[in-house]
Amino acid sequence: MTKAGDIPSILLVDDTRDLLEGLAEGLSKLLPKEVVEIRQWMPSSNDDTPQEVFDSKVDLNTILVVTDYDLTSQGVKGLFGLTIVGWCQKRSIPVGDFSRGNATALPKEPNLFELRIPTAEADAANFIAAAFSGFLAIRDAITGDPDLLTSKRSLASVLAALLERPHLDNQFALYMTRIGASNSSLVQRLRDFADPAESPDDNDKVQVLTYVLGHVLLNSILKFPGPILSQRALCAYLGTAETEASALKEVFAGASYSGPFSGSGDYYWREDVDLILDEKGEALRDRSFEDFGDMNRAIGELALGRELATHVCERDGCGGKKGGFVCPFTHRPVCQRADCSVAASSWIPQGAQLSRVERDFYDEWAPLLGL
Repeated sequence: MTKAGDIPSILLVDDTRDLLEGLAEGLSKLLPKEVVEIRQWMPSSNDDTPQEVFDSKVDLNTILVVTDYDLTSQGVKGLFGLTIVGWCQKRSIPVGDFSRGNATALPKEPNLFELRIPTAEADAANFIAAAFSGFLAIRDAITGDPDLLTSKRSLASVLAALLERPHLDNQFALYMTRIGASNSSLVQRLRDFADPAESPDDNDKVQVLTYVLGHVLLNSILKFPGPILSQRALCAYLGTAETEASALKEVFAGASYSGPFSGSGDYYWREDVDLILDEKGEALRDRSFEDFGDMNRAIGELALGRELATHVCERDGCGGKKGGFVCPFTHRPVCQRADCSVAASSWIPQGAQLSRVERDFYDEWAPLLGL
């Protein structure tokens, strides 16, 4: 195991000194030096080979690497962020990339085993701090309970234990089908472990487990609503606009999610949200509703003592008041009416029970992409 006294590190990679030092300074205000060592690397033609420099700056205590996209301005030919991403994935080190010089050089959405850093400096520092803290929390929890490496039979059961919701392991498992198909480097690393000469030790197992669980939690479970709802998903669950997020945050404070990556936004346990809805909707128990989205909205209005804001929807019979689900592509609230949305598809994790594809988007793209 890594030593308890070792300080975890973040490696920042950028070929522009001002941007590199500005990001390091922003991070130092969020993460005390007692908590993290912030390492910096500005690739230049004076370096030895880039991979040797990279290897010298990361180790088992490197929790996160963040890299700019174009790293060639100091005379290093052919070195791009994608190269750094590949080296990190080979080592199972979480990596985030961005392109500040050309913001459109990278898509906004990352692959499952990659992080996309916001380009604004303040937003970037906040996201990096939340990602670092989340991966570190997972690693420390596994290290603090070594039985997790042997006593649990699945990734989902390990994650459910880490989040202190062991009864949700079946729901988490639905997010974890065919993980290996998303990362060839991960598959290669497991094949290397199968070689008797490369038998993994506990540090290797902790690192791989942290790498997989962290990415699935941040990039899949928190992004596609199911057992955990984002702020946007909570508003859609109550059939209202995201402008009501602050008001609903007070109503559902008891359902707040405070686990790994909670620093990246406001999240809520769905089962706790449902308990609060049951409690606050007692007076509406004898009323009938077309669907649970209508009921949730009525309970929300009862709890706040006023009408909730309407979201944008021009379909007949909605008026921006129906919901229950959110479309992960259009980011709008949708309901289960056939003219509004269709059920989750192969493009949405199976566990994302509150994600449906908005009908208009589905009709346009399903014939091409199998949505």
